[in-house]
Amino acid sequence: MGSVEGDGRVLWLSDTFGDKNGISTVLKAIHHEIRLRKLPVDLMVCGTMFQTEDNLIALKPVSQFTLPLYRNQPLRIPNIFSILRIFRERKYTRIICSTEGPMGWVALYLKRKFSVETSFFLHTDWITFAREVLSIEQHGLNRIERILKAYYKRFNNIIVLNTDQQQWLTGNKMGFAPSRVFMSAHWADEIFSCPSCWGHEDYPFNLQLPVILFTGRLSKEKGVFELPGIFRLIRSIFPEIQMVLAGTGPAEGELKKLMPEAFFLGWVKHDKLPSLFHASDILILPSRFDTFSCVALEALSCGLPVAAYNTKGPKDIIQDSVNGFLVETPEEMAGTVVKYFLDPAVRMKMKKEACLRAEVYQAGPIMDRLLQDIGLVTETNSL
Repeated sequence: MGSVEGDGRVLWLSDTFGDKNGISTVLKAIHHEIRLRKLPVDLMVCGTMFQTEDNLIALKPVSQFTLPLYRNQPLRIPNIFSILRIFRERKYTRIICSTEGPMGWVALYLKRKFSVETSFFLHTDWITFAREVLSIEQHGLNRIERILKAYYKRFNNIIVLNTDQQQWLTGNKMGFAPSRVFMSAHWADEIFSCPSCWGHEDYPFNLQLPVILFTGRLSKEKGVFELPGIFRLIRSIFPEIQMVLAGTGPAEGELKKLMPEAFFLGWVKHDKLPSLFHASDILILPSRFDTFSCVALEALSCGLPVAAYNTKGPKDIIQDSVNGFLVETPEEMAGTVVKYFLDPAVRMKMKKEACLRAEVYQAGPIMDRLLQDIGLVTETNSL
């Protein structure tokens, strides 16, 4: 465990906490760790689905609206006067911000007004989102990159979740000093564990037959429209293979038409996922958008190997052909899954290796390292 300098206190700002998205899930895990260890960190979020409690400040929005390009995440405008009052009363010495929305601009305002060190925790790859989801061409992407550069440059530090982001920020285009860019990670909740003592739910699929699982938001940026092709290729070799999808989203209706043989479970509660992982044989992630992939780590924690594209977060977590597969194309993904099912010894070994890999990502060392990077902790256990 680390030792905290003096009476320093961190205000962690975010635009999402009670929503059904990856950042919200991560922040809840961070909040749990903060409370458990009584760390000098408070999360401040804006919304109506949660209440203020220890280390969590819930502000009701003065206004709320949704942008057409990102309908799944409402923009909530907080009361800046309430934030100023709380900031003065609690005498924060540092700020972390997790989102580029209204709270991001609040963070920059507080930085300028109170001259406190402010760090941005980069969760979303907006360049990939603009290219893959919005189909913006290269000249438009270059403009977005310049806007992001100007925005992120206003922060003292940038915290990233994968080596691709680290290299992008410190490369020639963005030009950040390496001393300002820190690597962090997430961890899996304790409910995700390798012992297969979980009781299976009443699933609609056959537990005696092989199961390929996808879990996540059913939307274009998650690469879900590659699933039908991958599924068809695998079924041409293994007709008994079952495709199971856990999640909801705008692509659900179309996917059901494209894969009528697949099983759609809808939204699966967080505490029900371990049982689903233990009931499955391999998780496939066709997304090129994820900056870390908590679901990959959660699956590995349950001994479930993962097949994903060799990009961003997954390639830092998955060790190719050890605890999962890193591939370049949908055809390669289908091929590796087929080879996986052809060799029972390989499957057994990879499940064990998945558990070992997950043990690297522990909450205590990750939080210690993060606080040390922003100057709040003097000693830490390294990852």
